[in-house]
Amino acid sequence: MLALVLSNLTVWPLNKLIMSKIVFSYFDVKGWGEQCRLLLTYGGEEFEDHRFTHEQWPEFKPMTPFGQAPVIEIDGKMYAQSLAISRYLGRKYRLVGDTPEDALEIDQNVDLLIDLILKAGQIYREPDAARKESLYAEAIKNVFPDYLERLNSIFSKNNGHIALGKLTWGDFVVAGSFDALKMVLPMPDIEKKYPAFQKVIDNVYSIPSIKAYSEAKK
Repeated sequence: MLALVLSNLTVWPLNKLIMSKIVFSYFDVKGWGEQCRLLLTYGGEEFEDHRFTHEQWPEFKPMTPFGQAPVIEIDGKMYAQSLAISRYLGRKYRLVGDTPEDALEIDQNVDLLIDLILKAGQIYREPDAARKESLYAEAIKNVFPDYLERLNSIFSKNNGHIALGKLTWGDFVVAGSFDALKMVLPMPDIEKKYPAFQKVIDNVYSIPSIKAYSEAKK
């Protein structure tokens, strides 16, 4: 009996004390990596924020699972895809709601935002300048406003959140990817014309740990 008690006393504290080693790797920009950095910061994780330059990327790229960044390394195993990482961190920090339907609502609204960024990004990467200008003109008139109005309405209905009327991992995607959205979407003052975007961003960056992180990076 005494041996069993001692065994339990030994194993349990050791299990509780073991901490995962986390390394998050991405370029030294916000891009698709900032949402993950924000989530890790919110979760109070001790993680290595590994930032590399475009010149260093070719050397690092073969080490990644899919030849893409960002990646997160947990106890020596590397995982990819920014949304998969964000969703994982959302589950880990209980930012996913209470039911599978809650999770579905977050996913569908995040996917709507990503659809917009990808559509704009496709035009942004168009190499022909004249065609790029024409595509942007058409999309700014007939495509982008519908996405922006829908998202603005969703954010407004949810009190400055992407879903469920409260903080979820999807809010960190909005806040973290907003600079990327503005880069590929040449519509000045998006946050003024669609103010609910700014409300989501403010809700995230008003969190004390996120505020401290942001100020430290200035």
